[in-house]
Amino acid sequence: MILLLTLLSVGFIVLAIIGFVRPQYGERFQFDVYVGAMLIVAALLAIFPVRHLLFEMRLARVAEALIGHDHVIVDCQSTFDSIFHLGAAGFVYRDSGRINLEVRTCRWLRGYLDDPVGADPLELFSLHVLTHEAMHVAGIYNEKRADCSAFQRNHRTAILLGVPGNVAILNARDLHRTRAPSHPYYSPECEPGGGMDEKLPDAVWTKS
Repeated sequence: MILLLTLLSVGFIVLAIIGFVRPQYGERFQFDVYVGAMLIVAALLAIFPVRHLLFEMRLARVAEALIGHDHVIVDCQSTFDSIFHLGAAGFVYRDSGRINLEVRTCRWLRGYLDDPVGADPLELFSLHVLTHEAMHVAGIYNEKRADCSAFQRNHRTAILLGVPGNVAILNARDLHRTRAPSHPYYSPECEPGGGMDEKLPDAVWTKS
């Protein structure tokens, strides 16, 4: 959908340029209306792709700031792309700076940012996915360790996304407290004072 809208927008810009270079109408008023109409349609079609791109860039800047890593790319996949990665809310190829987020993950993340106070479990989960994948970009490839590192930094991610500090802390604590022991990334060592505790000075997690 993003690609289609982008191509359509470019197409109407091309029509506007053609109309400007080679006017199809004799009267100035008609010429201006034609070119203006083409540009207005192009702008309307570009709204969603530009909004999508800016959101990805925002997430990438947050990931870069979180892990101190330059040139991070975040790709909010299309529904079509996500078909090939069923079950993966997000993933990073080894030694890659590209974070790939499933279409629903990005939708939930938008919902989280719209109302972090009233965020539902899936929206909170999307925050954790972003942090978790950023840990992979930072070079932590063991899933359990990356997940635990993310639990200790979810509040930082939220704050970098513009969430008020007190809300970010509550969200991060809820994420850790409600994690499922049946999840394959779960580790009992991922607790304050446990084997995976990184002793971060601003850690806000609490024992489950």
